[in-house]
Amino acid sequence: MTQKDMEFRDSLAKEAARVRESGDLGRSEPLVKLFDFLLQCSLAGRVPKGIEVAQEVFGKTSDFDEMLDASVRVYIHRLRRKLGEHYARLPHHDCRISIPLGEYRLVLAAAGATGDEAVEPAAADEPAAVTPPLVGARTSWPIRPLWLALIGLALINALGWYYYAQRQLPDSGVVGTAFWRPIVDNRRPTLLVLGDYYIFGETTDNVTISRLTRDFAVNSREDLEHYVALHPDRARVYRDVNLHYLPIGTGRALRSLLPTVNAAARGSGVRPGVENMSEVKPEILKEANIVYVGFFSGLGALQDPLFRASGFKIGDSFDELVDKTTSRRFKSDWNVVAEGKVPQRDYGYIASLRGPTGNRILIIAGTRDPGIVQMSEVAADQAQLDAIAAKVGDNAFEALFEVRTLGNLNLGSSLVTVRPMRAQSIW
Repeated sequence: MTQKDMEFRDSLAKEAARVRESGDLGRSEPLVKLFDFLLQCSLAGRVPKGIEVAQEVFGKTSDFDEMLDASVRVYIHRLRRKLGEHYARLPHHDCRISIPLGEYRLVLAAAGATGDEAVEPAAADEPAAVTPPLVGARTSWPIRPLWLALIGLALINALGWYYYAQRQLPDSGVVGTAFWRPIVDNRRPTLLVLGDYYIFGETTDNVTISRLTRDFAVNSREDLEHYVALHPDRARVYRDVNLHYLPIGTGRALRSLLPTVNAAARGSGVRPGVENMSEVKPEILKEANIVYVGFFSGLGALQDPLFRASGFKIGDSFDELVDKTTSRRFKSDWNVVAEGKVPQRDYGYIASLRGPTGNRILIIAGTRDPGIVQMSEVAADQAQLDAIAAKVGDNAFEALFEVRTLGNLNLGSSLVTVRPMRAQSIW
């Protein structure tokens, strides 16, 4: 072994130890075991075959067939993306571990390396680390021509509002508030990110998709592959149909927000982009200003950094926030059957924090549709934004609102708490 090989392996071992200690690999025992096995093989200078990985890591027998059992590929893919997510939080780190496509080995490359050693973007956290699904979280809809017509109508309506907003100007004072001014001042491109949800299909005859299903534990094609790998009996039932949906409240919120977003981003000379969270790559979090609109459960790659800086954490479900200091709980009443006759309660949330490279990240979120809609109005209201700034100044902050509703009608909101956020150390 040459001196260069020894130095490389020493550096790989040290970097691997740092990655494990960071906790960014998550709480999945198979994922950590896979990482350790690949490290052991790489330090020994050999590349294991898929059958060896299956037997040593996942306890498979000698009759393991990679064509029928995707568990190794699923976990390799997940580990590759976990590493990408880890290094996306460390944009200035001098080296990084990655897994070349099509291979079962770890390589150590200088930051910014390309080719086989390029780091693949990260995805959402794996199911083992996800907050437990809500009661009755899985919902299904029979496919009908009416559904397709409604989806098409919703898309046309959203596009109409988008182009309408390009021609509108908000009150000039709104973009001068402490909430929007960082986007105006830094002149970076701005991306409007919408919290969307993955839907997969179910078939009873292995030919025709008869039902569409939403499961809170399955948030992407990769999650579906992972689920099927762990539950082979569902492989003939569940199908990826490449569908996502947006909550109704998100579309209504865009009507209030688009003029302000366009005006705030005008100084960059680039029209704001619109992207679903499921399609956002982690590197964009340091390249552009981000305006997120959606449910807490749709935060995706923003969820971890936001709640590390926040004074709140997710409770028993994404419909509940818990104050980390006081343990006070704030839970939506959305699941109480009131038939529009009794006022109910939702929660809305806005936050402003500095991104990893000095860009700005704005969060406009809610536990349910009323919360999102109400927060979009707050974010476009100069008086309310100035009232918040009077309490926290121009610093990073978060504000929680209680939103009162009667059926589909928003009755108003009241500020529950507003406070600064310590976001400097989360990136």
